[in-house]
Amino acid sequence: MRHLRTLLAATAATLALASPAHAVPVSLELYLAADTSGSIDGTDFTLQRAGFAAAFQSASVQSAITSVGGIAVKLVDFATGLTTAVDWTLITNAAEANAFAAAILLAPRGGTGINDNQSGLINAAIADMNSNAFTGTRQVLDIASEGAQDVDGCTSGLVCVPVQVARDAFLASGGTTINAIWLNDRDFFGIDPTDAVNAFEYGALNVIGGSNAFQTFAVDFTAFAGAIERKIEREIIGVPEPGALSLVGAALLAAGLARRRAHGA
Repeated sequence: MRHLRTLLAATAATLALASPAHAVPVSLELYLAADTSGSIDGTDFTLQRAGFAAAFQSASVQSAITSVGGIAVKLVDFATGLTTAVDWTLITNAAEANAFAAAILLAPRGGTGINDNQSGLINAAIADMNSNAFTGTRQVLDIASEGAQDVDGCTSGLVCVPVQVARDAFLASGGTTINAIWLNDRDFFGIDPTDAVNAFEYGALNVIGGSNAFQTFAVDFTAFAGAIERKIEREIIGVPEPGALSLVGAALLAAGLARRRAHGA
């Protein structure tokens, strides 16, 4: 009997070492990704950081966190490569949310290179979520970016197959949802008829996916704080706004019609 107990204990220890230590159950694992590619200047970066911090200082986000019993959240900076700005943090109350906000403001600018590598980000996000110290009922990736991918065979165009492949792999590997908040990048990327790539068309084709997936837009970084606060609140609660899907469809239709008019079609 003693030998059996010893064998069982050794087997359990081996299995524990072989498996990720998902020790803390949470309603949501939220992976926040901030664009720090070459198109993001110093002012943009400062406004983006301040926007993320203000979201976690807001009463609406703090109320959402307490309503679901707590979340685990991480912030990364991504460009060609990515770096951690604030590592996985358990937030269950206002004080912890304020502390996370303070850590965001203290985090130096990260990301490596100057390109926009969304496929690399998505692949890294699901690997991180599946190996951290949390078990989330939902695993949500929140991407903030002002451009289409321009690496791994993509050239800032409307269609990027590597991002599509990464999105599908994220969802097949346990990820719940990928959402996006897009920002205007002159006439290259946005929602104006003159933009080379329509942000919502690009996001719908390549990036967003999963349960209650959505995308939104901020006209510039001065509008980022309000937009990201509303976005994070929605992601925490996990319920789509009434008519959200129809609004996305209407936006895509309007963008398509505008582009046809702009090209004289």
